[in-house]
Amino acid sequence: MAKIYHEKDASLDALKGKTVAIIGYGNQGHAQAQNLRDSGIDVVIGLIKDPSWSAAEKAGFKVMTIEEAAKEGDIIHILIPDEIQADVYEKGIKQGLKDGKALSFSHGFNIRFKQIVPPKNVDVFMVAPKGPGNLVRETYAQGFGVPALIAVAQNYTGKAKDVALSFAKAIGATRAGVLETTFEEETET
Repeated sequence: MAKIYHEKDASLDALKGKTVAIIGYGNQGHAQAQNLRDSGIDVVIGLIKDPSWSAAEKAGFKVMTIEEAAKEGDIIHILIPDEIQADVYEKGIKQGLKDGKALSFSHGFNIRFKQIVPPKNVDVFMVAPKGPGNLVRETYAQGFGVPALIAVAQNYTGKAKDVALSFAKAIGATRAGVLETTFEEETET
């Protein structure tokens, strides 16, 4: 039987002292970034120069290029469309991945189908809310949350699952329930 995690099963400890670099500020990006920040997590936003840049700045975030965010973040959370992730990873994220950092996603496609192949010396995990960004934000602000899936594809540090659970808690997902799965199951079902 699948394990479901709730508030009591997770803490924010695995994110303390870390910076999360959110790559993208669209549907999920704005919601997850705000929820993380409201949970006390240090967040930076990595973007190209487009209208999202000013929206993220207006929301009070430190905004920078994707390359800069990938260097600054301890956890690099990719929230841009699947079809451009591999190209953006190659051109702007890969160089920022250093020993012990984490690369994370909210959809498993690019890891499952090896469009992105991270180095072995980083953690790779997924936190996938099962609702649109506006609902992720709205329910968090109301003291609730949207259920999510978590998965670990690479556990270099031995702490990837703890970080994924902390991340899920910080966006409000453990309030509703977090189901542990795999990148394969999340992508193919």
